[in-house]
Amino acid sequence: MCGWERRFSGNESSIRRKRDFVEPTAAKQFLISKVIEQARVERMHFSDVEEKMLSFSEAEPETAQVLPEFEQQYPDSEEFERKVRRLLRNARERERQGSPEFEKLWHEAITALKNEDHYILVMVTEAFPRDRQSISPDRRLRDFMIYLAVGIAVLVVCFVILVVRWSR
Repeated sequence: MCGWERRFSGNESSIRRKRDFVEPTAAKQFLISKVIEQARVERMHFSDVEEKMLSFSEAEPETAQVLPEFEQQYPDSEEFERKVRRLLRNARERERQGSPEFEKLWHEAITALKNEDHYILVMVTEAFPRDRQSISPDRRLRDFMIYLAVGIAVLVVCFVILVVRWSR
C-alpha cells in the first residue's frame, strides 16, 4: 500500500507506517485521502475532476490530462484551493482530537513532499503556515556555504587591493 496501511476499527481509523522512510507518492496519497474523507464527513460534493486535480503535478505529465476539464469547472482556481485548504485543516483537526499519533503522521507526510512539485502542496502550505519550515527544502548548509564563499572572496579582494597599494 505504498508506505501506509489503513485500518478501520469501528468509527476510529488508524494509520500505521510500514517503514521509517515515507515515500512522497504515499505521502501525497495520504493527504489526498484525508481531503476526500473530510469531504465525505462534511457531506460536501467532491467531483472526480477535483479528486484528480489533487494528484496534479507538473513533474508527472500524465496528471495534466485533467487540466482542461478542471479549468472549465474552475476558471479561477482560488475557489477550489480555498475549499481544499478548509478540508485539510478540518481533517487534521478532527484527527488531532482523536489521537496525537495522527499529528506525527500528518507532519511526516507533509515533510515527505518538501522536495516534490505537487499541486496539493500549494494548498498544504497555505492551510498549515506553521509547517512551512518543514515543507521548504532544507538549504541552510547550502546558504551557509554561499555566505562563506562570498565572505572569503571579499577578504581576498581586500587583500589583493592592500598588496597592490603596498607594493607601489
